[in-house]
Amino acid sequence: MSKSAVVMVLVFVLALFSSFTTLYALEDQFEIHLTVTASTDTTPPSTPTALVATAVSSSQIDLSWTASTDNVAVTGYRIYRAMVFITTVATTNYSDIGLSPSTPYDYTVSAIDAALNESVHSATSTATTFATPTSGGSGTPSQTNGPVIYNLAVVPSQNGAVITWQTTQPTIGTLSWGLTQNHELGTDGQVIYATSHSVTLSTLLSGTNYFFSINAQNGYGRSTNLLNQSFQTLPFVQQFPNPTNFVASPRTNDILLSWKNPNEANFEEVRVVRGNGFYPSDPNDGQVIYEGSGEQVPDTEAEVGKTYYYAVFAKYASGQYSSGVVTKGRIPVPGEIKQPEQGIFESLPKAPSIDPKIEALTFLDFDFVQNGKKISTLNSGESVGIDGNANLTVSLDYSKVPEILKSMVVTLSYPDDATRTFSFLLRVNEEKTAYTATIGPLGKSGKYGVNISIVDYKNRGLKKVVGDLVASVATAYRREGSSVLVLRQIFFNSLLLLIILFVLYEAFRAVFKRKKKKFFAGKDSDEDLY
Repeated sequence: MSKSAVVMVLVFVLALFSSFTTLYALEDQFEIHLTVTASTDTTPPSTPTALVATAVSSSQIDLSWTASTDNVAVTGYRIYRAMVFITTVATTNYSDIGLSPSTPYDYTVSAIDAALNESVHSATSTATTFATPTSGGSGTPSQTNGPVIYNLAVVPSQNGAVITWQTTQPTIGTLSWGLTQNHELGTDGQVIYATSHSVTLSTLLSGTNYFFSINAQNGYGRSTNLLNQSFQTLPFVQQFPNPTNFVASPRTNDILLSWKNPNEANFEEVRVVRGNGFYPSDPNDGQVIYEGSGEQVPDTEAEVGKTYYYAVFAKYASGQYSSGVVTKGRIPVPGEIKQPEQGIFESLPKAPSIDPKIEALTFLDFDFVQNGKKISTLNSGESVGIDGNANLTVSLDYSKVPEILKSMVVTLSYPDDATRTFSFLLRVNEEKTAYTATIGPLGKSGKYGVNISIVDYKNRGLKKVVGDLVASVATAYRREGSSVLVLRQIFFNSLLLLIILFVLYEAFRAVFKRKKKKFFAGKDSDEDLY
């Protein structure tokens, strides 16, 4: 074979191979891009200056220095004690704690950038920790002067408070708090000496007064107390109350829907909505079948044998609606055997992979609020005592459930008939801080069963949380400590009964004594006759 023939064969093979690989790549739609970049930043930051080490106690030395500069950006500072690396910080100050008393310590600081270029070390700064504080507070005048607490500020929330203050010297701050001036609920002790202090309290009761005190102790063992301080947490904001007693009553040719309107001054009307195969989640979710101020309406379009899902929402003068009350109804087929009523979501399976945050919910995660105050649970967190004459708000913190599509419905069963139920929706408030709903007074004493259903649409599963509401329509409630105590009426009724019994006892006793005295007086007269 000639050289030209060999060259032609090689060209053909290469072309065929190139065509094949091109087609293969097109077929699988693979496109590979490889970008290799090399760091070109080799310039270290400038050296930190003005490093100052200041002893503030027998175990802590504070460091501060002037910021460095860099051609790109300074990302942090490395702290060295006796030329041994101890940590990296992003700020221009650091508190070194856990040191030994009466001991000198040498420090240097360097700056680093994103490429981990490190500057030259700063000049060395030395400080000696204090001697161990003595109980007598002996020492120089500067050592024995106690710190001053100032700029105290309290920012309360519904379930907590942020308390800040400053001191004229670096101090360890200790805050104690409680519902009484015994500060029985807790103590928060800081571990770093500082002049600016902040403590965040959580899990507090809403609309409740708390007492607290502050102790500030400097590095010489001298302390100052700030006593008899107090603040009040913010009350819960009541949502717009729902209608109550929403019932769907099937009749021969329609379903009669009835309810009781809220007894609120700014209530205007209700909107009744029928859902398509599921409960309406808001006033615009479904077909509107009634708007007005009445308290019943027939659904004349209902067909025999078909289940319908309804919700009623109360509209207020502001144009806003309540969270909604739900029910369902079905006209039975003539002659069919009536089946027991299922719960509102009983037909849904419990998915094995329901979201962990939903799965972890308990009755204690839900807040029950009346008159702006959260009510504590009773009986190990399974019951809540409420005033049956007041509106009731049920609320769940927004952060306790995931950002997925879900429905939350609270169902109450009545004390005298557990098959009679009343269900309402929990909806997100405007501030996106809670899922919440408000209902009017229950109006009847007794134990109401509570069944809270959370539908996880992503996992197609159901979570149930159960508990009880113990309502009283004849007794005033107030909070004392973390319990709801029944007051006045029971106490005064019992006291009145004891007084009546005592008066009757004394009356019978006086009558008996008179008769006894008369009897013996008569007997003595008879003996004289003999």
